[in-house]
Amino acid sequence: MMSQPSPSSESGNTVRELSVPDVPYVALARSRAYILTPDGEVKEFKPEEASRHLHKKQAITCHAPYTSRRLNLKMWQPFDLLELFVFTYPGRFCVPTPTGLLKSVGLVTNADSLSGEDVVMGLFEAARIMLGDVVKEDPDKIIPMVEVMGLNGRGWPWAPFVIESFGQSYDPKKPLIAKSSMNIWKNLPEWSEDAPPPPPGQEEVSEEESLNRLSELLSAKHSKPEPRPQQKDYAARMTAAFKALQDEGAPNLVLAEAGTGVGKTMGYLAPASVWAEKNEGAVWISTYTKSLQRQIDTELDSLYPEKDLKKAHVAVRKGRENYLCLLNLEEKATSAAIARDPNQPVALGIMARWAEVSEEGDMTGRDFPSWLSSLLGYQHTIGLADRRGECIYSACDHYHRCFVEKSIRKSKRARLVVANHAVVMIQSVLASPADQMPERYVFDEGHHLFDAADSAFSSHLTGREAYDLRRWLKG
Repeated sequence: MMSQPSPSSESGNTVRELSVPDVPYVALARSRAYILTPDGEVKEFKPEEASRHLHKKQAITCHAPYTSRRLNLKMWQPFDLLELFVFTYPGRFCVPTPTGLLKSVGLVTNADSLSGEDVVMGLFEAARIMLGDVVKEDPDKIIPMVEVMGLNGRGWPWAPFVIESFGQSYDPKKPLIAKSSMNIWKNLPEWSEDAPPPPPGQEEVSEEESLNRLSELLSAKHSKPEPRPQQKDYAARMTAAFKALQDEGAPNLVLAEAGTGVGKTMGYLAPASVWAEKNEGAVWISTYTKSLQRQIDTELDSLYPEKDLKKAHVAVRKGRENYLCLLNLEEKATSAAIARDPNQPVALGIMARWAEVSEEGDMTGRDFPSWLSSLLGYQHTIGLADRRGECIYSACDHYHRCFVEKSIRKSKRARLVVANHAVVMIQSVLASPADQMPERYVFDEGHHLFDAADSAFSSHLTGREAYDLRRWLKG
């Protein structure tokens, strides 16, 4: 067994030796496959040779679907280190490669000089580190969850080893109660209704204030910011959009265009942030793509370098299809113990672990691994969002813990809201005369605004949607 050199796991005054699977480790590097045998020997193979060596055998690797495709083989119940990583460290960033995994667990800082032998040996060390770190969690919460993921021996191959890390034995015949074992939503914080904020003031933003703020933002981002007169001119001209309104129904409108590299984002963030602070109101910054939303959110780190301050003043708004639906998660948990697909309880446990630590529940956000759907399947990850308009709102048991509702209420108290054209348009469609709408908008990627408006103010009914409508009407 490879368990002899494993590190110890401490729990109270008890010291235990961690056991790791007695199977080969596989790493792909430089068009070669490196295999660490249970005897501790590292062998180098060509891909076709490794395929014959590992065919229908258990092995430990990083990103099993990718490894299987590269080697053109089918491994029997592979131990995927990425699954163990996201379960042990939910919300931690990791590049889904062997060297990325080694960096994320702290084994290396520079992986460029690593040989294939170093990488596959590092995977062995990474497995031991993760099995040692998982015991820092509450065993009363983790062990029942892992038992469900094990699916009575048919599911997660890591289950026996995770449970043994806690000093307990895995019983594949133990009856499973999936819903209570995965019930993480009971510990999620609830949002509460606040009194509506007072209307914002109407103090204007001068060009001098805008340029001073631009200088602050650039200095916070770069020690020696590059002088860009076009960016200053852009920021100065944008202040016209933040002057006091003269006539009701006649907004201040600025149409601004600048070439690539001018620094438009900082150019409009400068006057927008000044106006929001002076008037204690919200400026909505609307984009068309999620990538630009992430970019703007990152740029705002220069304005609010302290995490808590940024959390209080900045909100990111996206459509419901981007957020984990707790009701969908509960429905999956109800059937996990009898699932035919062994990936379902595995993915459910990993998604439950992530939902516990995620602040936004945003599956297109910073803390969600975008590669997780390729690892566990779309239907068990991204597919848990409300993508077909089935939300029952306040009738849902999880309404006061809902990530979407939480983001909506956070945006009402924020100074800067990073949204997208679709959300802005839908909000305009659904708003009632009593609703207090934002008074200042910045539309980035404005050439896409017409497409978003067409989508929001039109409707279509596909055959699948008509079928679902009939099913709902007939009960």
